[in-house]
Amino acid sequence: MALNEEERIGKAILRIPRQIPGIDKVEVLVIDDGSVDKTVEIAMNAGADKIISHKMNIGVGAGFMTGIRNSISMHADIVVTFDADGEPNIEQISDLINPILNNQFDVVIGNRFWKNNPNKYKRINFIGNKIFTKLVSFVAGHKFSDTQTGFRSYSKDAIMNTSVVSDFTYTQEVLLDLHFKGFRIGETPITFSMRPDSRLVKSVSRYTFKSLPIIFRSLVFHRPIMTFGIFAAILSSIGILSKLVTFFIPDLFSVNSTLSSGLILLSAVSFMMGLFASVVFKRQAYSEKELMQRIRNLIDSEHQ
Repeated sequence: MALNEEERIGKAILRIPRQIPGIDKVEVLVIDDGSVDKTVEIAMNAGADKIISHKMNIGVGAGFMTGIRNSISMHADIVVTFDADGEPNIEQISDLINPILNNQFDVVIGNRFWKNNPNKYKRINFIGNKIFTKLVSFVAGHKFSDTQTGFRSYSKDAIMNTSVVSDFTYTQEVLLDLHFKGFRIGETPITFSMRPDSRLVKSVSRYTFKSLPIIFRSLVFHRPIMTFGIFAAILSSIGILSKLVTFFIPDLFSVNSTLSSGLILLSAVSFMMGLFASVVFKRQAYSEKELMQRIRNLIDSEHQ
């Protein structure tokens, strides 16, 4: 994916190995997210096999899904993603795809922090990365080491089942989506060169404000009963506790009886919402799975 990367994209494309053991053909797909410089021209001259340009900048998450859809139409068996700034050591692509070739994993993440905090990486960004990584690990119930990196590989089945809603970013959402769908996600250490600026993390507070709802939405979609159940448990606990305290120690603490009863009633409503959401989301998941199977069959028939 690229946005006004005329200074870096050419070098990044030229660094992509065209001969990889176990791979018959390597093709380079560039997603231009509304660049206004010479990104497209330089990418073409550097040897990109296909370039898809958005008319305007619509976000990293939307660009990722454009790449996924076009990778499927190009009959890709393995997809490796990275940003056009050339931060990751692109020569390590084989390290990302070997676990997929060996059927160890369906998704492989390039872990930038296997030696803790690398040189020149801003401390505030490093701390933010660790916080989000721990949060995603907690939500998924699976230990990740670097959930913000874009240097990853995906198997054909993984890309056929990938669904990202957010236009802002995809890094956390796609991991949660594929993990909850049962795909095997692994990691491999990589090296990278930190660029002085970040196109996505211009502000830690803005990134946090944009990313937290994405993680929460993924949890609600894949685990609605648990999410609404926790919320219901909190509300009912507060309601019951306030009733008990008011009953036994009325002079110390007093809560309106209607308010505490309302909290208990609201907790019941919350749990029922979880049950209803579970039915709706399950139905959507089945429809999505059926649609992906039809697309897979259609592509396979065209490819034969």
